[in-house]
Amino acid sequence: MRRALHAAAALIIGLATAAPARAQNNPPRPGFSASDLRPLLVREPVVASLSQHPVAPLTSAQLDRLRRAQGSSAAGLYERARAELVALLSEAPHHPIVLTELARTELALEDYAAVERLGRAERVAQRDSLLLGHELSLALERLGRARDAAAIAIEEWAAAPVEAEWAADVVDRMAGVDLRGVRDLMRRAALALPERTDLVQPLARLEWRLGDVRAALRALSTAERADPRARFRWTFAEERMKDHTTRDSTAATETLLDLAADARYDPAYRTAAARRAWDVIAARADQRAFAPRMLKALADLPPARWSPDLRVGVARGLRELGRTNEARALLQPDAGARDLRSEFELERSLADLRDGPPERALPALRKAAEDNPALAYRYAEALFYAGQVDSAHAWYQRIADNPEGSAAGAALERLYLIEDGTPREALVTFGRIAYESWRGETRRAGTLTDSLVRVLPRGALWAQAALLLSAQRAGAGDDPGALEPLLAIADSLPGDRLAPVARERAGDLYLAKLKDEAHAAGQWEECLARYPKAWNAAAVRRKLEALRRDRRF
Repeated sequence: MRRALHAAAALIIGLATAAPARAQNNPPRPGFSASDLRPLLVREPVVASLSQHPVAPLTSAQLDRLRRAQGSSAAGLYERARAELVALLSEAPHHPIVLTELARTELALEDYAAVERLGRAERVAQRDSLLLGHELSLALERLGRARDAAAIAIEEWAAAPVEAEWAADVVDRMAGVDLRGVRDLMRRAALALPERTDLVQPLARLEWRLGDVRAALRALSTAERADPRARFRWTFAEERMKDHTTRDSTAATETLLDLAADARYDPAYRTAAARRAWDVIAARADQRAFAPRMLKALADLPPARWSPDLRVGVARGLRELGRTNEARALLQPDAGARDLRSEFELERSLADLRDGPPERALPALRKAAEDNPALAYRYAEALFYAGQVDSAHAWYQRIADNPEGSAAGAALERLYLIEDGTPREALVTFGRIAYESWRGETRRAGTLTDSLVRVLPRGALWAQAALLLSAQRAGAGDDPGALEPLLAIADSLPGDRLAPVARERAGDLYLAKLKDEAHAAGQWEECLARYPKAWNAAAVRRKLEALRRDRRF
């Protein structure tokens, strides 16, 4: 608003300086308007046009009276300024400069109703969508009529694209008060003026703020049809990604997927949009959810036209969903994928592993592990899945011997399991449980674990199975069921190395899931009393102290 006030002041000064010369030497030509004054304003840009119609210059006497009114306003004598301007308006009726100065004087007097009466009457009488638009919109905003204020701004925007910055700012503010009402106004304006693509992106933002991403994409896509060179959807997606929220990144992903599926565009542009979308998807670890949608979006393009890294990522998501044939179709070797050939081969091997039996994938996975030590854990796991426990043990030991490796901790856990393995044949079932869990068959894995807990004798391997069963039940939302095997370990095998872990996890379940603070404190106290030097004692002590501090136990 301040910029508009400054611009109008500069415009008035320009008129005051130029009008006498025009009156004496150059009578106003037909079609002369406020826009002709732009070259006179060197440092103050004209933010708003005063009128859609020709504007005759004021006479020297009228300019003097205008200056006096401005001087009264500058001195805070708004009533006197208003009287002077009303009198001047009787001599120069409907003159935009006088009307603007009068409206701003009324705003200074906080007589917003007077501004509304003046603005609406003059705009209707002169059929002028620009006249007093800024002042009327501000008055309506101050009167608490957000939708009406937005309507004036949108009307002025539609009449003069140069007003886009000011009008968009008004629309954004008013949408904070009446989002749905302002969105409806923008919809009508965009529908009435389909060629005005500058109205579309603000409409899309309002649709998105209302949670209707589909409507936003329809608006942007329609605008792109009117202007094939435009990249509205890409710009919209990039805007959404700047805020780094889940809601924004979801909208960005949906937008880029929509663009990737649009066959009107060049394949290079579509695949660029797909890769950008996949970057967001990978950052959110949503590959499994979005892989089928990406496959559908680019279904009309042969995989060789995709970027190799995108092919690998989508294939991995499809493989994790069990859609291994579609994953393999993306992983056919071609000249464009030489830099990722090893990853292609690995993914094909993992697809074979997913389909089973596990033995089928072992040769290719061993080769991958020998070529790339980072894949050694995956090969060790495949050996474990296949029931080749001794071979798996050797590879787990190799991985654990490098404590800096990312898989060293997981390898140690497997080593503890195998070394606790009595009876030995039960380890084959553990391998099968791990395989079904990796394939996403959680129900089948849970059934196998439950059976193992029932048949194994109470010992170290049974404690491993019971701890695993607890985690599976907790993952399925069965919190009381998850607590049962933990308490069984703590009570029946107090000397086992997993007993402190069972006590700690039981306390965690009581507090976080069952909301039983007393029993949570009891489990942690028992853990510290029985196992003061256990590896998890420090963590348990911190939890207990925090609970006592917060709840005064």
